[in-house]
Amino acid sequence: MVDYLKNHEKFVTEALEKNEDFDWEWLRDYHKTQIEYLQHERLIHLMVTLAFALLFVTTIMFAVCFEKIIILPVSLLLLVLLVPYIAHYFKLENGVQRWYGLYNKIDENCRRKL
Repeated sequence: MVDYLKNHEKFVTEALEKNEDFDWEWLRDYHKTQIEYLQHERLIHLMVTLAFALLFVTTIMFAVCFEKIIILPVSLLLLVLLVPYIAHYFKLENGVQRWYGLYNKIDENCRRKL
């Protein structure tokens, strides 16, 4: 997904840098659709990340409250899975924020064309 994000961002950035006669309305609509796809992906990853975080905290609380040390390896496994999910969500979130800025630049070109 991160490669997809980078490839699309490169495509849009190159179109903006050329700043030639371009169908800016088409690019704006296309980019907006891509933003919607990425927002959906971001929402799914947020839910998965929150689920893993909740499970992690629950296993830690269970181990502490019931003094079951045997649960700690499960907690460690959940933590090992949680860290990459947080990193991936962070990349998606930052990517969407950059894409909002690109959308605004495309929109400026559309208004300039009118």
